Amino acid sequence: MKKAPEALADMGLRHDSASGATALKYEMILKIWLRQEHNIKFPMSSKPWAGICVQHGVNLFLGLDDFNPIIGQQEGMTIAEATRHAMAKFHEHKPFDWDDGKDAEEMDACSVVIPDMIASAVEGVNYFFERANQISGEYQRWHDEPESDVPIMLYQDFSGGGRQLDLKCSLPVRNPTKKDGTRTWRTPKPKTEPSWQQVTQQSIYWKATGETPALLFVTGAGYHIATPENCNALSEENLNRAYNEAVQSWKVTQNLFRAANGSWRTLFGLVQPDYNEIARRHGHSILTLAKQAWSL
Repeated sequence: MKKAPEALADMGLRHDSASGATALKYEMILKIWLRQEHNIKFPMSSKPWAGICVQHGVNLFLGLDDFNPIIGQQEGMTIAEATRHAMAKFHEHKPFDWDDGKDAEEMDACSVVIPDMIASAVEGVNYFFERANQISGEYQRWHDEPESDVPIMLYQDFSGGGRQLDLKCSLPVRNPTKKDGTRTWRTPKPKTEPSWQQVTQQSIYWKATGETPALLFVTGAGYHIATPENCNALSEENLNRAYNEAVQSWKVTQNLFRAANGSWRTLFGLVQPDYNEIARRHGHSILTLAKQAWSL
């Protein structure tokens, strides 16, 4: 695995990733600065946390929790045990206190569907890998792209038999507000087409491993598996195009850090922040730090 140049590593750009290829540049730079200078991560809302807990339940059932490629797949729990552990993990989340209760409401709605989502995801994984002798779980892998000066870090959810499967969860969606001011929730149907961001992620896994990509879309209403056979977005032509765009994005990030030449003030001066979006997604404490960063 290649090592990042010292000038980039000293500012925290030691590697890049699939998410880094599609992230807005101001978001990525702010994220690295918070981690490097303040040891702070962006807060996670209940919906992505719910997705993590669904995968945790699946991993426990399949014997892939804390997966180690040397040890391989182990004996798993019953679906009831796995779901109980996943729900306990989900309730470790503390809802935001700065969004007028939105995250707390979403947490309540997610808690209702997580057991059904775990069951659907288990069914989908078992169906997809029915001919594989063993399934590999999530662990840190590295990809050396010749045009990138830093290594690319990736985590695949599941792989086996020359194929890989990425779990994507869609959580409950708010219905429009009723005349009496109340709101209900609906469970969406599983998606059948990936976003371009998801295609980009799959293209990177494909280039790094050579394994055929597929996406397992899961909701409380069931699952759908998108493959190159039933989804044109995952065609080799689209995967190559998405990967080339990812490489270009990684190069732009590295060029920004090189241009900064060790100066955070210079780096923040090269990108324009969206303060409204930062406040909406990350809260007022992160917004305060962001404003400090762009006023360096």
